[in-house]
Amino acid sequence: MKSAARKPHPIKRALCILLAALILYCALSMLATAVVFRVIFARRNGLSPLRYTYAELQPDCERTRFTFPSGRNTLSGWRYDADDPKGLIVIVNGIGDGADAHLPEIVAFVHAGWSAATWDATGVGDSEGRGVIGLQQIREDLAAFLDYRTQSDVWDGLPVVLYGHSAGAYAATTELSAHPEVRAAVCISGFDRPAALMHAHAKTRVGILADLEYPFLYLECAFLFGKNADDSARAAIDAVTTPVLIVGGDSDDLVPYDNSQIRDPESYANPNVRCVEITSAYRNEHSTPWLSVGAARYRAELSDTDPIDKALANELDPTFMETVLQFFEDALRPSE
Repeated sequence: MKSAARKPHPIKRALCILLAALILYCALSMLATAVVFRVIFARRNGLSPLRYTYAELQPDCERTRFTFPSGRNTLSGWRYDADDPKGLIVIVNGIGDGADAHLPEIVAFVHAGWSAATWDATGVGDSEGRGVIGLQQIREDLAAFLDYRTQSDVWDGLPVVLYGHSAGAYAATTELSAHPEVRAAVCISGFDRPAALMHAHAKTRVGILADLEYPFLYLECAFLFGKNADDSARAAIDAVTTPVLIVGGDSDDLVPYDNSQIRDPESYANPNVRCVEITSAYRNEHSTPWLSVGAARYRAELSDTDPIDKALANELDPTFMETVLQFFEDALRPSE
């Protein structure tokens, strides 16, 4: 006569169920995080309706198209050449922004005697890519451009400075040590760590669930960007002595103060860091520091049904532009 099958111990059974549930939770969380990334960082057309296109602005400076590889994708950009230029200003756009996003500043730079270069990032506008991938991709695109510029014989030996906004500001800081040829960087509305920024935004929407899902967010960043998953911009700035001008508004709703580059300006070890915190209403937001008060206020009060006055919406703040240009010129001046 066969003995009855021995039932598993209740504690062992409970542990097995718990382990199975944990494995299922992890698998579903990893899948959900990957899907969220692909939705949030889908392809972009590259330009807000508030901003000028080159054809609309009709600037009195010609431009030349160029392309360069970034990973498996070919990116499309434009270069603007000044007569007898002082240097090359590389415009590093924010996430989803295209090559025309900072066109008014580019025109001002060329008029001030600087050449400029910018491009549609991976997954944006005329560049290849199924999506923009993540906040860290702007850094990889910038690194690819700087390598391409050095290796290509179509670029001259002009001194190089960076002008970055948001994810472009993060990219500009984190590439300084790898590219010592960069003489200075202006970083506007930049954040410190990309994964930490995404976690902060998630927490405002789903509360404590964001804390539970953070390991999977970080793993997805690590899967996509490897060792560059969550580098600190502040640490990167302190690892060099390159002049860095950090600009941020005190009402930036996209980059919380605790995760911003403008936080604790006196704490930077880099002796050549200068911080400008904008506190004036309207100009103190994420995408308005370079605008005049009138332009920033106009954008804030514009309704979806109002016709757009692009001349007013893109009016630059003269003090801001003078500060940036003087900072770049000072950086290129030989040290005594």
